[in-house]
Amino acid sequence: MKMKEVSKRGWGFMATFLTVVPLLLILAVAAPASAAEGPAVMITSYTVEPQALMPGDTGTITVTIQNTDTQASKTTVASTTSGGYTSSTTTTSTISAEIDTIRLISRSREIEWLQEGTTRTEYLSVGALGPGESITISLPIKAGAYAPEGTYFPEVYIDVRNGDNVRFPVRVNVDRSEVKLLVKDIPSEISLSESKGIAIVVANNRPNAVNGVNVYVKSSTDDFEFKPAGIFIGKLEAYDKKVVNFTLTPLLEGDKNIYFEVEYKNGDNVHHSKLTSSIVVKSSSDVKLILVNAPESVYQGEVAKLDFYVANGMTKDIKAVSVVPAIEGLKILPSEYFIGDMEAGDLFSASFDLHTTNLEIGEIAIPFKLVFKDIETERQYEISGYTVQVEVRQPQKSGLPPSMLGGALVGILVIVAVVLWMRAGRKRARERRLSAKKAESNK
Repeated sequence: MKMKEVSKRGWGFMATFLTVVPLLLILAVAAPASAAEGPAVMITSYTVEPQALMPGDTGTITVTIQNTDTQASKTTVASTTSGGYTSSTTTTSTISAEIDTIRLISRSREIEWLQEGTTRTEYLSVGALGPGESITISLPIKAGAYAPEGTYFPEVYIDVRNGDNVRFPVRVNVDRSEVKLLVKDIPSEISLSESKGIAIVVANNRPNAVNGVNVYVKSSTDDFEFKPAGIFIGKLEAYDKKVVNFTLTPLLEGDKNIYFEVEYKNGDNVHHSKLTSSIVVKSSSDVKLILVNAPESVYQGEVAKLDFYVANGMTKDIKAVSVVPAIEGLKILPSEYFIGDMEAGDLFSASFDLHTTNLEIGEIAIPFKLVFKDIETERQYEISGYTVQVEVRQPQKSGLPPSMLGGALVGILVIVAVVLWMRAGRKRARERRLSAKKAESNK
């Protein structure tokens, strides 16, 4: 029995030994080891602002970097032996992506990484990204001043310390197209006494939207008055256009230039486009003062009557029309002849009395002006109407009015004619008597 028991115990020990030893060997080998998988870093999205750069523009590439491996982990197995028995402990921890640097790589200088006015090559010691975590980084860029139009692919390079590095090309477009100003409706001629509307087209020829669009109009030497002087449009979508309207009022006659300018932003970059147009301002007025009657001369002390017609030859109505003597120191009544509203094609009369008692002898020029308002814009106009030339003569010494002097003169002439006729009659009668006496004496 004892021999059998010893034999059984020996075989049991051997079986246990053969089972435990391999396990201990496996644990011994596995104890210092760890199972690890590196993190997977990717650029999941990016934007370029503005969508298309103009040469010399600055912009921004914004990238989102993510540790996309949510299962990245490290497992550590540790074993301990106590009382002939061995136990193991398994520890699992997540792995963060350790990012050393991020930099922009460009094969040409047409697209550069710009930071605070200087070119930089990288962001240093960016940090760690846990599984599933992401970070957004902006890379300021600049297009070369003479960059040709086209598409460029600078690369965003990410240096991952404990994983695979990333090289990601970003599409950047350069486009020279501008926002243009085009003439829609500008008259070639305009009268000095009228206001007209003008229209300009603002066309965005770019493949991307622009912002902060303003349109301004001006003249070089204040030859015109513009209402308004500027118009704000705001955002203008790609290949979109908008019509803006101004009211133009000329102040001086002649050939004049009008200057238009549009200011807009492509991203944060301010740009300008200009347009020049010419217009002829005529001195002739479509509202006219026509002289009907005025004496060429008048004796001092008489009252001269001056009669006019006021004609509205414009195609629209006007208001607050009046005729005003444009001279001081004369007694002219009324001092202003008010007409009021005039429709297109109307004709009204206006009369003045010129008192000459205190006027000096000689020629005198009396200018009259027309004053009226545009019925649409309420702008008041003053234009030269007509200048009347009148000669003031020395009055007759008799002090009689010219009409009485003329009548007296006619009377005197009649009397003289009668006296001469009577004298001629007496002479003829005397000659007849003498002829009769000679005839009797000859008998």
